[in-house]
Amino acid sequence: MEENTNQGINRAEALRAKKNKLNILVCPDSFKGSLSAEEAASCIREGLERSMLLADIKLLPLADGGEGTARILGSALRGEEVIKTVTGPSGKKVRASYFISATPTGGLSAPPGGHSKRAFIDLASASGLSRLPKKDMKPLETSSRGTGELINDALVRGCTEIFVGLGDSATVDGGAGMLAAMGVKFLDKHGNHIPDGGGALKGLVKIDTSHLSKKISGVKFTALADVTNPLIGPRGAAAVFAPQKGASPNEVMLLEKALSHYASIIKSATGKDVSCIPGGGAAGGSGAGMAGLLDAEIKPGIETVSECLKLDDNISSCDLLITGEGRVDSQSFSGKTLGYVAQRAAEYGKTVVVFAGKMEEGIKDNKNMVFIKITPFKMEMEKAVKNAPEYLTRAARKLGDLLGEKF
Repeated sequence: MEENTNQGINRAEALRAKKNKLNILVCPDSFKGSLSAEEAASCIREGLERSMLLADIKLLPLADGGEGTARILGSALRGEEVIKTVTGPSGKKVRASYFISATPTGGLSAPPGGHSKRAFIDLASASGLSRLPKKDMKPLETSSRGTGELINDALVRGCTEIFVGLGDSATVDGGAGMLAAMGVKFLDKHGNHIPDGGGALKGLVKIDTSHLSKKISGVKFTALADVTNPLIGPRGAAAVFAPQKGASPNEVMLLEKALSHYASIIKSATGKDVSCIPGGGAAGGSGAGMAGLLDAEIKPGIETVSECLKLDDNISSCDLLITGEGRVDSQSFSGKTLGYVAQRAAEYGKTVVVFAGKMEEGIKDNKNMVFIKITPFKMEMEKAVKNAPEYLTRAARKLGDLLGEKF
C-alpha cells in the first residue's frame, strides 16, 4: 500500500503548502451489504484519528441515486423521515421510509424565496434487492408497486416535488408496478388489469392515465439515476441488470421483448419514445416509465447530491479526498459516485484515495487516484462483508500513518 500511495501523498503535501494540518475530505458511497455511506465515513475517520496523522477531517457521505440517497438528501435539508408499511417486490408487506423537506424553490440549495414541500424516495427502500431473500428473486414477477405507494403518501401530504432514487432495485417491470399503484391502468386485450411484474408487460395492450393526470397535476418528478443505460438493447435494463436480479438467459430474452413492447405502448399512449433515453434502464426500466408517464426528468443522482451538499466548495478547500465503495469496476466511472468525485477532484487538481472492498482486474492507480483494497487477498465474500467495518478502519489507520510520516 505504501508504494501505491506515495504519489498521492506527495501531491497532497504540495497542495497543503504551509498549513499546520492536512485538510481531508472523507466522501464515500455505501459499501453495499455491509456499510452505509455514513458508516463508511465514520470508519475512515476513526482509522485516521487512531493514526499518527494530525489532520482536520470533514465527513461528507455521498450517494448517486442508489440506496441511501433519500436519507442523505433528506438529512441535509433537515427533512422528516416518514415510515410506512407497503408492498415489497415479492408482494409481501415491508416497512419502508422516505423523507419530506420544506425547502426553498429554485434548486435544492437556492436562497430563501418561495418554499416547496419535497419528497425524497429511494426505490430501493420498498422495492430493492435488500428486500428479497434469494429464493424470492423472480425477475419476471417482482414489482415496484411499493414505491408507488410511498409516492401516493407523499402526494397526500402535499408534496409538489418528488425525487426518486432509482438504484439497487429488485425489479425489471419498467416501473409499471409503481405507476399502477399511483392509478395508471395497464390493460390487456380484454380490458383487464395485467398482473404485476415485467413478464406480464408482454400482454399489455392499453395504458389509461386519466386518473393519474388529475392526481399529479402541478407535481414535478425527478428520477435520480446511478447509470446511463437505456431501457432496451445490449446495454438495456434486461440485458445488463436482470441477471443481477436472478434472471436466466431465457428470462433475459423474455424481459427484453416485454420491455420493448412496453415502450411501444407508452409511445402509442403519450407520443414519447422512451426506449433509448439515457438512464431509462435504471431500476429495471423505472426511469423510462417515469419519463414516459410522469413526465419525469432523469438526472444523474450524484449531481443532485453534489449540488445539495456543495461538493465542489468542499473539494476546493481540502488537500486530499478519501472516498470508497464496496466494489470498484468499470461501472464505477459511469454515472456513479466514484467517477463523479474523481472528475470534480481533477478539476481542482486534488488527489483522491479510494478504498474498495473488491476491485475489478485492470483497475490501476493514476496521477490523480490511488486505489487501496481493504480486504485480505482471496477472502470469502461473506466474511469480507461481515468484517468490512474492521477492515476499512484498519486501512484508514495505515493510510493515516503513512501520511503522518510526511506531515
